[in-house]
Amino acid sequence: MKRSDHIKGITYYLTHLRMQVEALNSLNLQDDNVHAENFFRDFLNLALGYNLVNINIISPNATAIDLGDEDERIALQVTSTSDIEKIKHTHSRFLKAGLESKYDRLVVIIIGEKKDYRVATLGTEETLVMSTSDDVWGITELLKKIGDLPTPKLEPCLDFLRKELRVSEPRGSNEVGTLIRLIEVLSAAEEGLSVGDNREDPDPERKIHDRFSNHAEFLERQYVELHEIYGQALAEVNKYSDLSHVRLRKLQVYLMRWSDRVLNDCRGDPVLALDTLTEKVLHMMGHSDAEYDDGAVRYYLIGQLIACNVFPNKRVAHA
Repeated sequence: MKRSDHIKGITYYLTHLRMQVEALNSLNLQDDNVHAENFFRDFLNLALGYNLVNINIISPNATAIDLGDEDERIALQVTSTSDIEKIKHTHSRFLKAGLESKYDRLVVIIIGEKKDYRVATLGTEETLVMSTSDDVWGITELLKKIGDLPTPKLEPCLDFLRKELRVSEPRGSNEVGTLIRLIEVLSAAEEGLSVGDNREDPDPERKIHDRFSNHAEFLERQYVELHEIYGQALAEVNKYSDLSHVRLRKLQVYLMRWSDRVLNDCRGDPVLALDTLTEKVLHMMGHSDAEYDDGAVRYYLIGQLIACNVFPNKRVAHA
């Protein structure tokens, strides 16, 4: 198996874990957060060479941290909450417990996506400085660290994830990895839940053949051509995805509002706007050793255009 295949597999499993924990949290079922402590203990020991122990096992209801490696002097808190207040609270309790005498570094691992924090650092040189850039890891940051590992390290990491998470794995392909990452990024975007004056009821016939009549043939032909290549891959990703209702709603609203702005910037030209969206989405997805497939991104966006989540129709104002 190639290096890129290992990375795609690891990305799939960690993304599945994030979605699973998010879905449980939305139902106020947080048992998996407890299991996640042991999961990350074993995974990080394997991947990054730590010797972490679960502090909550040694000292039940530990006040500030979940995992610790006294040899490397690093402590970790595992959480599904990405708010800055949670990070501040963890740092404060860490200092209150005097744990800086045992550990030189405090890291918060978020089983999800970290936010852009306005606060750059917490603490002082006299206590313990925590960087919100370097010491807060979301799944994306963790994947970057995994991506820097030597190839022989990747296979045991993937084997561990397969054994521990026990989820069906879609066929290994670049388009699958691209679509998984695409949905992950778009569903994490913050745009609120209001669609404004955009219509939510799909009306692709009026949109494509009326509103975009000059480009209708091109859009339809491209969708059909891309569907032959990527349709099965997207079906597999949707089949195995645990995207919660709230996150799916965020994805739809974000695409509606953002694509509408891009279309306006492109003076109503859907082809130019689609090119722009594809380029911007690829940029949002970041770097991958496997290289993301721009055709898969384009196919997904055209599909969302047909579903009226991209370039949405407007509500008709009544007098």
